[in-house]
Amino acid sequence: MPSSPCPGDIERGRTVPPPRELSSLGRTLTDVVVARRSGGITNGSLDGAELSTMLSATTAVLPRALQPHPTLGPIVFPLVFDVEGIPPGAYRYEPAQQVILPVRMVQRDAVREDLLLQREHGDGAAILFIAVPMALWLHHFGDRGYRGAALQVGYLTDRLYLAAEMLGLTYTASGGFAPAQADQLLDLDGYHHTTMFSFVVGARPQQRSRGGSHEG
Repeated sequence: MPSSPCPGDIERGRTVPPPRELSSLGRTLTDVVVARRSGGITNGSLDGAELSTMLSATTAVLPRALQPHPTLGPIVFPLVFDVEGIPPGAYRYEPAQQVILPVRMVQRDAVREDLLLQREHGDGAAILFIAVPMALWLHHFGDRGYRGAALQVGYLTDRLYLAAEMLGLTYTASGGFAPAQADQLLDLDGYHHTTMFSFVVGARPQQRSRGGSHEG
């Protein structure tokens, strides 16, 4: 089954900083798991290393049961609103090169109004959309393919929860968006790849915006 080209301007790719070493932050895994909570997104900015750490959390080698073939891997699209050094926009994350490739510019208010079903998620500094090759999943496994894709996304989402909590950010997983609008925004055809879930990342609790929004 042929696949469609992945969106993103390779020539304008932007290298993200190295991710933080989470093991050096002085918290045990047990502490992080116990403290993990969704919601309460704080408006404010992230630095580039924080975004990079969140993106890197999605690059885990998945168990074979969750990715039986390399073509069934997910793609992460960060929607950046307020990250230091990165213009607001929709990007595709390319983990092999540790770069994000521009897809299009975005405005927070337009995304909040047209895409998000939970408007408070528009306060996030970034939203990581996870897209899956749904057509391939269904082609290989029939209706069970949807369950396989959902389990894969759930596995990655759990890693995002732990990374965000370790960094001390505010965060929540969310399916509260219009999938067709998300696909259109990210230049996905909704067939070869479609958005399945998202993860909203905000600033630290009670952190005030550092210099305001970078909206374009």
